Amino acid sequence: MEWLWRCSCWRSDVKDDEEEEICSTTASDTSLDVNSQQNSETMGQTASRISNFFTANRSPTPVSSDVNEHIDSTQQRSSSSSSSSSSLLIPVDSSPKYPLATPRSPLRRGFRRPSPPETSLKRPPSKRLKGDFQYLDFPVLNDDETITFIQNSKVMLIMKGIPGSGKTFLAKKLSEVYEGAVVCSADSFFIHNGEYEFDRDQLKDAHEFCQQRASHAAQENSHVIIIDNTNVRNWEMKFYLDIAKRHRYIPLVLEPQTPWAMDPCELALRNSHGISEKIIAQKVHTYQPVQPIYYGWFLNEVDSQKICLIGQQWLQQALSVDDFLQDFSENTQLLSVEEIINFFSRDSFVDGGDILHSTAKFTARGKAQGAMEYISSSVVKGAMGQCFQLHIIGFVITPRTLGARLKLTEDQLELWANNDNEDPPAYILEPAAPRKHVGMSDNPDSHPSMDQNDATTELLGNILKDVDCRPTCEEVDADLKDDRFHPVSGRGSRAHFTLACGPGIKPVNTGFDLINVVRCEQRTLIKETLIDSQLSDQKVETYTIPGGVLRTYGEGTWVIYPDKEIIVKSMFSAFY
Repeated sequence: MEWLWRCSCWRSDVKDDEEEEICSTTASDTSLDVNSQQNSETMGQTASRISNFFTANRSPTPVSSDVNEHIDSTQQRSSSSSSSSSSLLIPVDSSPKYPLATPRSPLRRGFRRPSPPETSLKRPPSKRLKGDFQYLDFPVLNDDETITFIQNSKVMLIMKGIPGSGKTFLAKKLSEVYEGAVVCSADSFFIHNGEYEFDRDQLKDAHEFCQQRASHAAQENSHVIIIDNTNVRNWEMKFYLDIAKRHRYIPLVLEPQTPWAMDPCELALRNSHGISEKIIAQKVHTYQPVQPIYYGWFLNEVDSQKICLIGQQWLQQALSVDDFLQDFSENTQLLSVEEIINFFSRDSFVDGGDILHSTAKFTARGKAQGAMEYISSSVVKGAMGQCFQLHIIGFVITPRTLGARLKLTEDQLELWANNDNEDPPAYILEPAAPRKHVGMSDNPDSHPSMDQNDATTELLGNILKDVDCRPTCEEVDADLKDDRFHPVSGRGSRAHFTLACGPGIKPVNTGFDLINVVRCEQRTLIKETLIDSQLSDQKVETYTIPGGVLRTYGEGTWVIYPDKEIIVKSMFSAFY
């Protein structure tokens, strides 16, 4: 009877169609003489020779009700059993479909999952859902404003994850959301006639194929480029990040958020290439987490150039004020308006300077103070790729930098992690060395002089025509209440775009210039409320210019307070 129990349990694993086939063939043999089954030595060797068990002159071995119910549901019983044998279990014989010497394994024609490795027995297995849609909570997939921004901009989405982590599934869903997106994958090289035929000897050729496809898509200004490779080590992304910088794409690295993303056992079972657990474990060991140089809000190409031109227009407006022209000339030793306009450039920008960004946190690849806590923050991870509206409320001009200051919203302040009261190094306070050079463009004729506002408008029109992006920035009336001359202070008051720098000046100087501006504004506010103040020597001069107010706080620091603020859309991402 123990054998019967094992047999019935084994039969429960057989597919329904196979079970029906076995039952149909066994029903025909129920008429065999039960007395011929007394040879117990041959009864237990193969199921194809069994009719039923006979227990004359001894008590029957009890059988569990579960076994009886299972056999009752799959086999036919004789309805004419006598009351004396009602306590006996009458099974149905299997048909001798296979020869006596044929092992039982041919009966198991259905697929049976192999036993999991020993490592998986040490802990409960992960949940295996029919679909992994719950792990697709990315703004680039479910936020309408973000999707619209990406469709109208140029964004490179770089997948990063170990085989089996859900990386390709994520890339597939992205390609469904963004119609016309170009998917670049080394695996595509091995697909022939619709079938995947991997050849390790051609792996180098496959990656070259993928790189060429990405380069071509960037040259064609495709709005969305998806890089579907593992990028286990960060240097593997460098080629694509260089393409993004060269062709003015916003880069966004996406890692699958599946709970098994670093579980070798689960990854070995889930990856589609049959990679063993041993090799997967090696990849997990060598996997390098994302560690950017900085995080921040990035504008698209056309908005970046438009904001830079607006900054140049405000510089021209300031040059119409004699005191500004004289003060700036004394600090830079530049004598003409043209020299001052061409004084600023974006030559010192490590990211190329073609895409404007506002830094939320400088992480220095995890080396800066608090960097790892910021990188691993769930708030930061959840915001990656999300579209945010930024508010430009003014412009700052010093002999070192030209910058646009921002006013952050509450949700943006959750991502802000810079020191708003940091004291600048001594070299920051030194004026820039005078040098005549080309500024915002390689063509000096593209820089309009004070009487060339029409030329500036025409230049902006040409940019919008040549760039395959849509502008999002718009001007709205500013809130000109009593806080016009001190619009921001405290947390987030350092937020800015660096539009241009003087020769030899790094973009980080813009933040220190803005910190100094906020301190001047606060001192002026205190001075206005105190009669006998030691701040009475604070120099403050105010000038009315078309569209706003120009104010100086001394030491070459000038601030423009426009009548209108600019709202522009951005993407929260990182520079690697």
